[in-house]
Amino acid sequence: MRKRAMVLTLIGVLLSAVFAGCSQGGGKNAGGDPSAQNGGDADDAALTAHLTMYTDLSLSDEWFRKFVFDPVEKKFPGVKIDLVRRQQGSTPNDLVAAGSFPDILYNSTPRLTTYKDLGLLYDMRDLIKKYNFDTSRLNQAALDAIKQWGTGQGEIYGLPFWVNWTALFYNKDIFDKFAVPYPKDGMTWEEAIELSRRLNRTEGGVNYRGLDIHDMNSFYSQLSLPYVDAKTDTALLETDGFKKVYETLLSLVKIPGNENRPSAKDAFLKDKNLAMWPMYADVPTWINDLIASGEKFNWDMAQMPSFKERPNVAWQVDSHNLHVTSMSNNKDAAFRVIQYLLSEEPQLHLVRNGLLSALKDENMNKRFGESMALFEGKNVQAIFKSQPAPKYSMHKYDSIVQGEFTKAFKDVEEGTKDINTALRDANEAANKRIQEQKASGK
Repeated sequence: MRKRAMVLTLIGVLLSAVFAGCSQGGGKNAGGDPSAQNGGDADDAALTAHLTMYTDLSLSDEWFRKFVFDPVEKKFPGVKIDLVRRQQGSTPNDLVAAGSFPDILYNSTPRLTTYKDLGLLYDMRDLIKKYNFDTSRLNQAALDAIKQWGTGQGEIYGLPFWVNWTALFYNKDIFDKFAVPYPKDGMTWEEAIELSRRLNRTEGGVNYRGLDIHDMNSFYSQLSLPYVDAKTDTALLETDGFKKVYETLLSLVKIPGNENRPSAKDAFLKDKNLAMWPMYADVPTWINDLIASGEKFNWDMAQMPSFKERPNVAWQVDSHNLHVTSMSNNKDAAFRVIQYLLSEEPQLHLVRNGLLSALKDENMNKRFGESMALFEGKNVQAIFKSQPAPKYSMHKYDSIVQGEFTKAFKDVEEGTKDINTALRDANEAANKRIQEQKASGK
């Protein structure tokens, strides 16, 4: 009886909250559930603000209009948002010096160093509490990656808007031309490299290549290992993970025909002489642009290959995020805009157009790409067969170590150094640069 009374009491409390929310017209608390629909409330219509949004990403104006500005201005008729891009005269430093940095920052997780150094990141926890925003409904891996930019005290400097995904994109015409079977889901990198070996050849004056790796550091991110020891501020390049990356990449670049590797993007999309390209979700958008311009492109995708030690693990978690900035004079309005963009209708709009929701909603993913004819007949399930690798523990000197790691591979490829020597020298160079940075107070 006591348990039944407690249940009835809880039901009563929940019903009271529901009716209270209805009577308030959805006000502040309407966004407690990020998937809630708050449309048409008097409180929404009353919100008036002229906001600015800053980005250094290359998404088009049309993209921002479609997925951010139009939904927001429909929801909040009194709100207008202007986009400010990073360019000459409007760098973060320029705008901070002028005291006019925008209200909202739109960026991806790894690209926040400059903004943190300038003090532009703002702990949004008070706003999250004030507007009863339920962060547990968000993709936790993406949110945890953002939290790494804090000091370990639980700061939340931004919220994920959509979560990036990766796949192995491939040109079916090249495989058909040489009668080589298409890539399959679940391949290891060793298997993908062996497959690519069968496609490296010259035909009709065209040099075909089987596989190109987009970026060494993205490739390495599948292992989720840090670049810098957080306790000693020293580089960690002389470890098995970095050796594994060099060994795997060396087996690829030493395939005859891979000596000259022009831009992977141009080779895949423009010249169409690259068969396989592991990459993020940008690729279908670029293919769609090609098709819209009248070109043909016979493509599909397979699951991102993985290291055999970590099967079904793709590149590290990455998301495009929305941040209320420390310099905003209208933080409440900026947060309410972000809160709405993380509700069901705008999120579903993203998913139907080939992006993954920031919400933990498996049913929503079932509608992936349904608004884009581009995805008809494609292996869309390849996207969901891998989990993104957890973000490695970030450090302010990561970029130094990453740079030395990338640069040192040239010596390995050219045969002037073996892998162990190259990584040892890169580690020493990175540590020297770190000490110089520390001595300068940076």
